[in-house]
Amino acid sequence: MKKLMLIILGIIILIGTNTNEASAGSLPESSKVHLKVGPYFVLYTKPVAPLVDQNHRLLVPLRSIEDLFGGKVKYDSSIKTASLSWLGHDFQFSIGSKDAKVDNQTISMDTTPVLKQGAMMLPLRIFLDQTDMEYHWDKELQVLVIDDDRVIVGEPFKDFAGNDLYSQNVDGAFRIDNYTLSSGKNQTFKLAITATNITDDDIPEGRSDIHPLVSFGASYGGFSTDSYSRPFYPALPSVGKGEEVVVTQSYPLVDVDYIITVARLFSE
Repeated sequence: MKKLMLIILGIIILIGTNTNEASAGSLPESSKVHLKVGPYFVLYTKPVAPLVDQNHRLLVPLRSIEDLFGGKVKYDSSIKTASLSWLGHDFQFSIGSKDAKVDNQTISMDTTPVLKQGAMMLPLRIFLDQTDMEYHWDKELQVLVIDDDRVIVGEPFKDFAGNDLYSQNVDGAFRIDNYTLSSGKNQTFKLAITATNITDDDIPEGRSDIHPLVSFGASYGGFSTDSYSRPFYPALPSVGKGEEVVVTQSYPLVDVDYIITVARLFSE
């Protein structure tokens, strides 16, 4: 049933929604993008988007490791400690402690897990170092890229792939510079993604595909993305070499869990 919940955005905007409304304050007003998983830029993870801390380490919510990347997680709020199993290893973390356990061996990290908006934020560095996860730093995109198919398993990724009519495409054509979120009419929010053409050529009209997907929590369910077969939004204009393009779309402001996007070229 979930796979059938591709939302025709124009209708949603007209009728609005009154169930389990989310406040605009629960979403960031603006953010840079720090993480890419396969072809998908990860913009937002409830309740806090991936962030870089004062020690220049990328942190993600504990919950996202299960929802997006296939780990199994537990959190004990009474002692502020998390345990998780991922990629054949067992991990334990405590809020504010640089000491973690990996397969019952103590490992010292160079930063600490923190609590943000009730969510435990974990540094990805330890997983990169202590597992055989495939990843690289993309200097052009200025993001950490996880290339490992074993972690591209979350429902948002599956939902996008299941509705993607253009799986043969050219990835790496755009750098996502930032995104902004603002309140719209009829209990919607507006997502604006700013991207830069980093290819060596101008991109003709209609060849660019910057295509976000919003995944909703259990109280609302499903996901929202513009249909490839019957799009609500027009094709993107031509984008010159080194030029920016801004993609703006609207979604229901209700129980938003994750926001991802591709930023690519359609194959000719």
